Amino acid sequence: MKNLFERDHYKTTVLAGAILSLAAAGVAYLLLSDKGTSTRGGLKKKISSIAKDAAVNAISKKTKIKKKAVKAVADRVVKTD
Repeated sequence: MKNLFERDHYKTTVLAGAILSLAAAGVAYLLLSDKGTSTRGGLKKKISSIAKDAAVNAISKKTKIKKKAVKAVADRVVKTD
């Protein structure tokens, strides 16, 4: 087993730690601040929209049903406010 703190892997370990700490700071901001609460709401709507569009595209490609029809069904199933 390789030692992660050997000279060759030192930069990778430090970079991974920096990226993880930035990700943790972002999650903490979203969960603990008042502005983060409103940001989470916007992100939730955006992610839902992206996921719905991806599902519509995938279903339309596989079934050869028009995107307009699949989108109408997806809008009924997934209610976005």
